[in-house]
Amino acid sequence: MLRKDALELLKKEGCSEDIIRHSVTVSENALKVAKKINDRIDENVVEIGGLLHDIGRSKTNSVFHGIEGAKILKKYNIDPVFIDICKNHLGSGIEKEEAEKLELPKGDYIPKTREERLIAYIDNLVIGDRFVSFDSALENFKDRIKNERSVKRFLEMNEEFGKYL
Repeated sequence: MLRKDALELLKKEGCSEDIIRHSVTVSENALKVAKKINDRIDENVVEIGGLLHDIGRSKTNSVFHGIEGAKILKKYNIDPVFIDICKNHLGSGIEKEEAEKLELPKGDYIPKTREERLIAYIDNLVIGDRFVSFDSALENFKDRIKNERSVKRFLEMNEEFGKYL
């Protein structure tokens, strides 16, 4: 999938200009990091996954937007790698027990691939369409997500990717 196709899909599905700007900012910043890593990471997956990660926000702004995004991408027979990015990008991922409490479909929603982890990480560093410092993002993350294991995963993502910012 090409960048222009991903942007067209966001518009076709009714994503707001704010969501599109946010997604472009995530995509561009994640791609910058991927280019610096330049080893065992698929830059195209990072770029397009960054654009599509919030497509489910065209239907809901709740925690279910990851599931809704996955449904949208399935409808278009989009590569499953992007479907997994939609499902697993929330916060630093959602463990099975937490997913049950949130009444998400059974399963865990932890980012597994390097590309998924990078997009989840950068997504937390982009507030609206503004890229913020890790310290600011961590403070915001702790305010929103009251789960120590999630905070620990976010810190681990920073260990993995922060040196490339």
